[in-house]
Amino acid sequence: MKRPAILAIITALLISTCMTAAYADEPAAGARVPKKVMFWLKPDICVELNNVRMVFKDANGHTVYPVIYNGTTYLPVRAVSALMGEPIEWDAASKTVYIGRTLSNPIKSPAQVPRDCAVRADESDIIAASMLQPGVVSGYSKPDVTVMYDFEIQTFKDANRQTVYPLNYNGSIYLPLRAISRLMGEPIEWDAAAKKICIGAGEAEEEDKEKEPAKKDPGENERAVFEELWKLFEEGETLYYEAAAKITRIKDATAEEKQAIAVSASENYRKAQSITLDVKKIEDQDEFTDEEKAAYDALLAFSESNEYYILILENIAYMAANEQDYSMLADTFLYFALEAQAKLEEARGLIKQRD
Repeated sequence: MKRPAILAIITALLISTCMTAAYADEPAAGARVPKKVMFWLKPDICVELNNVRMVFKDANGHTVYPVIYNGTTYLPVRAVSALMGEPIEWDAASKTVYIGRTLSNPIKSPAQVPRDCAVRADESDIIAASMLQPGVVSGYSKPDVTVMYDFEIQTFKDANRQTVYPLNYNGSIYLPLRAISRLMGEPIEWDAAAKKICIGAGEAEEEDKEKEPAKKDPGENERAVFEELWKLFEEGETLYYEAAAKITRIKDATAEEKQAIAVSASENYRKAQSITLDVKKIEDQDEFTDEEKAAYDALLAFSESNEYYILILENIAYMAANEQDYSMLADTFLYFALEAQAKLEEARGLIKQRD
C-alpha cells in the first residue's frame, strides 16, 4: 500500500461519517464462544517441506493459503495432518478435530490420511499464487473448537506465551504455526526475505551439516543482529498494512463487521506495543557497530510511529462501531499514516538481511 492508497483511506473516512452498529449481549465470563475477526490472507507465502514447495487443498479440492492473525501465521489443519502423515476427523457434535487416532480410526490406518490436501506444487500452482494479492478477510476465532492429537487435548500459545485458538475461514479450520511445529516434531523456520515457511531441514542440507565442520564467520554476529532486526521489522510492516486494509472496509461494512474490525484493531494495537517492547529489549546495543545502531534506531522509530498510527485506527474503528463521526481524526490519521510510511521505508532501507 503506497501513499495514494493511504489518501484513498482518508477519502473513505471523510465520506463515511454516519455509521450504524448493533451489539450483541456480552457473553458470560469464561464462555468459549466464537468471535468474528479479521485476518490477513497471504497467497504470497510459500511453504516448503524438506526443500519441496507444497500447495494445500481443502476437502473440496480448492487451493487454500496461509493466513496471519495478530502477527501469528496459521495453516489449514487438513494440510497439517497430510504433512504429518496422520489421519484426521471432524466431529461436529463435540466440535473436535481429531488428528492421529480418531473416533472411527483409533488404530491410525494410513488409508485415512488426506494426502491430497498437501501435495507438491507444480508450475501452475506457483503461477496461480503469484497472481493473487494478499488481502484482509473475515473469519472466526474458535475457542469452542477442541483439537486432539492421539486423543490428547492440545493447547496453543503464541511467541509471547498468550493462548491462541484455531481459526475458521471459509469452512476450514486453521492452526498456528508454532503448534504445527510441535505436533510434527519438525523445525519450522520463517524466511522473511523470501516470504517462505521452511518445514524440516531437508536431506541434502542435513548431509552437508554432518560432513562439513562448523566454520567461524567473522560476520556472524552482524548477520545475527540484522536478522533479528529484520524479523521485527517484518512483523511491524505486516501490522501496518493489515491495519490499513481493515480500516478501508469500514465504509461498506455491516454492523457485525464493524465491531469485528474494532476488536481486531485493538488486537493489532496490543501487537504493535509488543513489537516496540521487543525492539527495546534487544540486547548488547552498546556493542553495535555504527551500521547496526543506525538500523536499530530506524526500526525503533518505525515501531513507535506504527504504534501511534494503529492507535488512531483503533479509535476510528470504535467510533464507527458506535455510530460516531470520526472525520475529526482525519488530520491526525493522515499525519501518522504518512509518518509511519516514511519511517517504514527508511527502516527497510537500513535493515537488509546480509547474504
